[in-house]
Amino acid sequence: MKSFIVTCALIGACAWVSVRASEAPAATGSAPLSSGFPGDMGRPFNGLPLPPGPLPPRPPERPLPRAPSIDLALEAAKAIVAACKGYHVGISVIDSSGTPKLYYISDGTDGSHAYTALTFKMPTSQVGALTKTDPSVVAKIKSDTNLLTFAGGLTLTAGGDVIGAIGVSGAEPSAKDEECGLVGIAKIKDRLK
Repeated sequence: MKSFIVTCALIGACAWVSVRASEAPAATGSAPLSSGFPGDMGRPFNGLPLPPGPLPPRPPERPLPRAPSIDLALEAAKAIVAACKGYHVGISVIDSSGTPKLYYISDGTDGSHAYTALTFKMPTSQVGALTKTDPSVVAKIKSDTNLLTFAGGLTLTAGGDVIGAIGVSGAEPSAKDEECGLVGIAKIKDRLK
């Protein structure tokens, strides 16, 4: 017998994952259940209140991924909306591990391009161009339903390192998405760490 679990991660896109009933986590089991987000350490005590008595040791702190601050992400998003005035755009900002930092998703739009930019560490417009010459890029995109090659995904860099990405979607043609995204990045790039 199979059951289906809906996984919505990274960019808000949902994927159906088929799992055999024997592999599905038990509702009252003791194993932590992870959401699938990078860095998720599962649900201690199955998400229930802490038991009485002395608390168990905390799990070790994981190093936080590099990312723009929430203030800079919001500032960039506002600049993008202003640059794309007259268009109905959605914006996502993710950190260097792909975890959502900020979503500004208007009805009927998405900002899913950020994940592709982060995955390839380049603007999605360049990824699209690579599909014409590199079969391995085509294979990778076909194998991951979260990857898109439309213009609008841009990396965020600090000190030569990719610390996250911004995705803009909704302006047509998609080159306008990229143009607006560049305005947002220009607004904050000197303050990224």
